[in-house]
Amino acid sequence: MSGELAAEFPGLRAGWISCQCSDPRCDPGVGERLALLASRFNGRQALELRQQQVPAAYRSFFRQVGLDPEQQPTPIEQAVLGRLLSGGNLPQDRISDGLLLALLETSVPVVAFEAGAVAPPITIRGAEHGELVTDAELEPGALILADGQRPLCQLFSAPEPPLAAAAESESLLLVAVVVPGVSEIASDEALTIAAAAISGG
Repeated sequence: MSGELAAEFPGLRAGWISCQCSDPRCDPGVGERLALLASRFNGRQALELRQQQVPAAYRSFFRQVGLDPEQQPTPIEQAVLGRLLSGGNLPQDRISDGLLLALLETSVPVVAFEAGAVAPPITIRGAEHGELVTDAELEPGALILADGQRPLCQLFSAPEPPLAAAAESESLLLVAVVVPGVSEIASDEALTIAAAAISGG
């Protein structure tokens, strides 16, 4: 992260962990945990979620970078809204379920990349003029996740193929986006939960 960005957003950072996925099928144990988490949330609890420390930190950061969390919900609020609209946390695949479990347990968003397609360390920085993500030109200064070689995706956007991990991916790099006000403990916990759910550990 550049010195200017670090000064403007102290504590903004990316954390990452490698993991393996040997079976793309949904893990019944993870499915049960997601179902239990779904039962925690109704409309009132979804509103109260905003007052908790970690969700509030992401809402505050959204506003700082010009995003209206009422129009573009934070990752945890989007997940809870999806649960309310669908009536539950419906299983998808082992990787998607692991990422959702980590988000619901910690409120810290984690994304998954193909391990062979990215080269840590992973940083958060502003996009430079003419930089592309999957052939789409980035707006200069837009906040992105990047490795030492190239931009990976815009902050809080899902990565796209060939960088994104697919349901059948075996070697992954999981990346957590950590905003000011969120502790390293919370981000480490999110990565650990996601990696354990995906690897079956």
